[in-house]
Amino acid sequence: MRASMAANDSGERCKGVNCMWGDPSGFLGGAALTAMAIAGGGQNKAALDLLAPRLGDSVIELGCGPGMGVRAALKRVGREGFVAGIDQSATAAHYAAHAVHGACLEGRAAIMRAETADLPFRDSMFDRAFAVNSFQFWVGPARALREISRVLAPGGRLVITQRAAGHDSGTNFAGAARGMDRIGQATALLKAQGWRIVDERCVQDGRRLLAVSVLAERPA
Repeated sequence: MRASMAANDSGERCKGVNCMWGDPSGFLGGAALTAMAIAGGGQNKAALDLLAPRLGDSVIELGCGPGMGVRAALKRVGREGFVAGIDQSATAAHYAAHAVHGACLEGRAAIMRAETADLPFRDSMFDRAFAVNSFQFWVGPARALREISRVLAPGGRLVITQRAAGHDSGTNFAGAARGMDRIGQATALLKAQGWRIVDERCVQDGRRLLAVSVLAERPA
């Protein structure tokens, strides 16, 4: 799949250093992916706690970055489950494939370079899907949600999680608002397409608002 400039229908675009987060490449991209691996554990946990994958489930992470979310999901679904990760960045896909190399060899995981709006999977393949800090980089999020619905089985569920703020949400109102705004945009698109909103949740870590999430069930 060809990676294109990271953007979504709200007009956000990946430019300059910001591209290291949406489409990481080269030395700086590697540094960005390392930072994601270090900092994203709490948000991955928040997403997976809300998603609640079951033993034996098939799960896909949309925008898997360095693969820490895929690795965490593998622990939730057990050896009978399957987890796929996609990312529009070739560098990210390489890092993720390395992170879950053993599971890929065993057929329990797969990492692919792809965009959320053009998923290389068959209809109804997955039970659960999740995206952590990637919604703002989807190229055409309305189309992406239709693709996610296509690859989810009936009753399948999706969690979209966004980082809420910086080190202290008590003072970093702009950071908290940005994460909430993105979840608000995602929720509006989900409702417009007939997804059922199951839950909306904020996760705190002490004084810090760690993440905001929405859980939705695919349209019938």
